[in-house]
Amino acid sequence: MSPNRISWIAAGLLTVALGGPALALEDTPENRRAQAIRYEAAMPVRDTLETSTLRVARMLPREHRQDFIDFAMVRLDHAEIRSTVLVVLTETFTARELKAMADFFGSSVGRSVAGKMGVYTDRIMPLMMMSVQQAATAYARDHGAAPE
Repeated sequence: MSPNRISWIAAGLLTVALGGPALALEDTPENRRAQAIRYEAAMPVRDTLETSTLRVARMLPREHRQDFIDFAMVRLDHAEIRSTVLVVLTETFTARELKAMADFFGSSVGRSVAGKMGVYTDRIMPLMMMSVQQAATAYARDHGAAPE
């Protein structure tokens, strides 16, 4: 047997050995729940709530921002929101998808990506919203569809 063929066989066996467990993950409610919990550990609801609260606070006058942040973080029902997030994750994604999300966002690269998404969203969303608004205005003008 040629060394090249042995290399291909070894690569194939390694792929099956390493990929087997991921492919074998049954899409059961228990597996979905377990993977959703792993994902939430990598992307904690508390962090998302803090980020969302800070974004909303930026819309308030500067002198009210910190008071709002303090108020919101105490008033928000973190446990209830986390519980709902876990339910929605398990109802939306398969066990394999949740595992992939947990694996990625649990990695250093995934954490880096997640940390930059807010900046990306802040920069791109005004363009998206303006473009959609312009399209809606043009449509309304051209088709006599006045907003309600």
